[in-house]
Amino acid sequence: MNRWFSGYSFHHLLLWLFIYLVAGPFLQGLPHAKIILSIVISSVLFFAVYTINQQSPLFKSSIFLMGATLLLIWCDVLHLVKLPPSLNTAVMLIYIGLLIYSFTRYVFRAKVVTGSLICAALCLYLLIGMFWGLLYEVVESLAPGSFAGDLLKGSASAMEMRQHFQYFSFVTLTTLGYGDILPKSAGASALCHTEAIMGQFFMTVLVARLVGLQVSQQACDLLNRQEEKN
Repeated sequence: MNRWFSGYSFHHLLLWLFIYLVAGPFLQGLPHAKIILSIVISSVLFFAVYTINQQSPLFKSSIFLMGATLLLIWCDVLHLVKLPPSLNTAVMLIYIGLLIYSFTRYVFRAKVVTGSLICAALCLYLLIGMFWGLLYEVVESLAPGSFAGDLLKGSASAMEMRQHFQYFSFVTLTTLGYGDILPKSAGASALCHTEAIMGQFFMTVLVARLVGLQVSQQACDLLNRQEEKN
């Protein structure tokens, strides 16, 4: 079982991340949308654990944070315990931050370009966007009015609010800037321009890293073929 997951973990995680980010907003108006979205995000969090080396010191921490996050999500969905929504957001923020750290180490320590590495890089980019979306959500909960816009005014639930902040995060990360959600405080503005700068640096460094690995890999293959001929 572990071997099966380890071979396809990044592929599965990338699939669930796309389902969550792309299909999630379209599910808002459906019956039991909260349950469906909770299943999807739970799958994202679950598959993410299998991307971390089980020998790594981070593995036990990731298991604990995943369990805590899933517990808080389903306690809210099933109305088992009334807890502040900010608690779930904070724990998920820490968990995704740990994943980002683990993925960054994996991507920038790799020696060979593989399908798994490319999927890991894409997962890392999407998780960075999710991380900042959760961070904006925390800022808004601690200081209401830090963000404004038509989308936020029409939010009918905490789940929908989260979707809007995820959207705003990726718009900021890619420097699109549609203007339908705006920062209204100095702290929120600082976070926004920091994310925009990070997004540009990430793509530049990542592309340079992958191209460098590919060129190095091709040069090694060519050298090996020449040695075999000789």
